[in-house]
Amino acid sequence: MPDLPDLPGLRRTALVLALLPALALAACGGDDEVGPKPDLPTETPALWNPCDALDAAFVQEQFGVAATEHAGAPTKPECRFTPAEGSGDPVVTANYLLFPGTLEQAWRTMGQQDDADVRTPSVDRADDARVVVNATKEQLYVTGFVQNGDLIQQVDVVDPAPYDEKRVVRGVVATLTALSTHAAETGAGADPSAPPS
Repeated sequence: MPDLPDLPGLRRTALVLALLPALALAACGGDDEVGPKPDLPTETPALWNPCDALDAAFVQEQFGVAATEHAGAPTKPECRFTPAEGSGDPVVTANYLLFPGTLEQAWRTMGQQDDADVRTPSVDRADDARVVVNATKEQLYVTGFVQNGDLIQQVDVVDPAPYDEKRVVRGVVATLTALSTHAAETGAGADPSAPPS
């Protein structure tokens, strides 16, 4: 499963591209035609952090693992829950991207194998959801996606053998539900130009 794009980096690139036409126009005139320089942000703020909807207690309840939460930095959020080293417990990671299309459209670009174990759970308040299960002899990989408007959130769980596949899949669906509910309640992924419903 490919990693999702680093959204803060994409926002920084979009900001630079948006400013280029204005800066090019300013460079064409004489000194007396140029207005004051715009104040550019020194850091790109993060749009979202899945850790806002998750915590170590939730991970303990769903996956049975005592984990440490890592939320990254304000401009580079990374929601990861790691167990004690050598415990053999699962690692849970959540990330996101903004995509101006459907999850189905994004799904087609991911190059999923025809024989992959792909499930379509019903997730409250979500537009769409997918869960991919890859159980090997050594470990279990489960990846879930949930869409709320333009926001697509991803949950990855890697659990070394011996593992409880049913519990991990249930935990991923519960995590997708928590993320979807939080996104719906905060309006994340909604079109800001759309009239309120």
